[in-house]
Amino acid sequence: MAAKRSRDARRLKENQIAIRASFLEKENSALRQEVADLRKELGKCKNILAKYEARHGPL
Repeated sequence: MAAKRSRDARRLKENQIAIRASFLEKENSALRQEVADLRKELGKCKNILAKYEARHGPL
């Protein structure tokens, strides 16, 4: 009886860890995409700034 409880508790903990790992993997993927999007936006902003500075001089 105690061994079964121990196995069940271990399985429950393993399942919780697996669920948490899956959540973190999805969150990590979303954050990586957000970083990529922000880097792309930063590149566009730098390009706009460079064009402005080419016409009007540095800020």
